[in-house]
Amino acid sequence: MGRSVFVNGRVFDGTEVLPAGTTVVVENNRIAKVTSAPVETGSDDTVHDLAGKTLMPGLVQCHFHTGFGPDAGNPSPYLGQAMPPTYMGMIAAKNAQIAIDFGVTSIIGSSNGDLLDVSLKEAILLGLTVGPRVIPCTREMIAPGDSADGDVRSWYMGIEHTGLTRHVSGVEEMRLAVREEVGRGCQIVKLSISDGHGSQIIPDWNYMSEEEIVTAVDEAHNRQAMVRAHCPSRKGIIQCAKAGVDIIDHADMIDEEGIELVVASGASITPSYLWSVRYMGFAASWDYANGPFPIGNGFPETQAQTETRLAGVKEQFEYSVSMLPKMRAAGVNLVLGDDYGFAMMPHGDYASEMEAYVNYGTPALEVMQWGTRNGAKAMGRHGVDLGEIAEGKLADLLVVEGDPTEDVLVFRNPANIQLVLKDGVVQKDLLPATA
Repeated sequence: MGRSVFVNGRVFDGTEVLPAGTTVVVENNRIAKVTSAPVETGSDDTVHDLAGKTLMPGLVQCHFHTGFGPDAGNPSPYLGQAMPPTYMGMIAAKNAQIAIDFGVTSIIGSSNGDLLDVSLKEAILLGLTVGPRVIPCTREMIAPGDSADGDVRSWYMGIEHTGLTRHVSGVEEMRLAVREEVGRGCQIVKLSISDGHGSQIIPDWNYMSEEEIVTAVDEAHNRQAMVRAHCPSRKGIIQCAKAGVDIIDHADMIDEEGIELVVASGASITPSYLWSVRYMGFAASWDYANGPFPIGNGFPETQAQTETRLAGVKEQFEYSVSMLPKMRAAGVNLVLGDDYGFAMMPHGDYASEMEAYVNYGTPALEVMQWGTRNGAKAMGRHGVDLGEIAEGKLADLLVVEGDPTEDVLVFRNPANIQLVLKDGVVQKDLLPATA
């Protein structure tokens, strides 16, 4: 087969925009050449003239709930219990198709039940559906009394299927849970460390003990799996960084000590601002004449209590925003990913998360680095084969109409993502026919 030759386009290599006139050549599933010199082409080669377009690495979504999505209105005590596993599998397949359509070529899972991520990964590998490469996640390991324990009020139902959560208490239960789920094909373990993020005031205490966190990390790393943690609390961030957790989700209450430890540990952080932005917008628009505010911790509140809670949530989010420049300056590996799948933020709404970071002072070019180079670092594959346009790397490539390093909202419309290559294989092609 001939090569694919990309000429006359803007080339963002994952770190910077390369000089005008850069040509990129793909052969088989690898990037064979990145050069400013003329490239001689043969009759078997396909030459793509990318005038007005950008060639860039595929996006990495680092906090991806494959099972979040339409549940046909079926009420349930908590996430992952809305519909039977077969239906949840169809949601996962659809979400994978949406992701690839928007230029996401890799995802790191973030808690799903019934081995949903593992099944999705296998279905994509076998050609049963299309989608990104998947690092499949375990269920979310939660301690008794966690706010994700059912909906806190459903304990009396005696529900045996716990959805996307798994109860663990103590070191030995944690060891068993990690061994079982990694043995069944999961490649990243999810821990629920502390309460809050977006909808609750974050306390400075953790659900899990330091020993439980260390045990999870040791068992996972011993089996070449990663660990991620839902961890808004200051204390939890410090303990996770010291224990070697690979991805710290949200990190709302990070301080200077936490930043220093995270940088030293090499952990990645998913700030996940979009959920907070959308939640606060919804809260501000709520009319209490319609009844109590519907998103809480399961316990009744007076309107005054709700308003106090929401004011605290807003104050803590403003603190999180104030720490973002400090994390960026310190070199924290910040990555993209949020709780897509809710009505307020459906899968495919990835541009809105990017826009939130730009609105809070992060240049669009840097956000693109988060979505490519930094995402590959979180996967452990930057400098190996993903996240950059360089000779010898895998051809995970996008052709995007416009310039996302100046305007992230080009990702709002999937028609702007005109070509998607994953491992050199065309996943989507809207480019005009070329010679």
